Amino acid sequence: MAIRVSITMDSEMSDLIDKFAKEQGLDRNRAILELIDNGFTQVMGGQPVTLNQKRSFEEYQEILEKIAELKHSLKNLADEVRLVHHIIDVERSGEMRPVPFQTRRWWEFWKTP
Repeated sequence: MAIRVSITMDSEMSDLIDKFAKEQGLDRNRAILELIDNGFTQVMGGQPVTLNQKRSFEEYQEILEKIAELKHSLKNLADEVRLVHHIIDVERSGEMRPVPFQTRRWWEFWKTP
């Protein structure tokens, strides 16, 4: 018995179906039928259904975690740059010391610094 079904799905689900169809070498309609049949088989067999698709809120949480990690890395980098800048500034502003031969008198030429 044939049934005509109209399904509304988001673009992510459509992309997953197209990917499955391409991997299996099937057209889109046949891939949908295979997925439905495999879903029934898995449910009737008592095995838990595993979903590989991530939902948008999970992706959003992952993005937020990555952004927080990136902010932390940038803060560490800014601290290091600030420290290096301070070290360079201290070294440049340090008092200028005279060259050793200019501090000796002419008769102290044998002394080493």
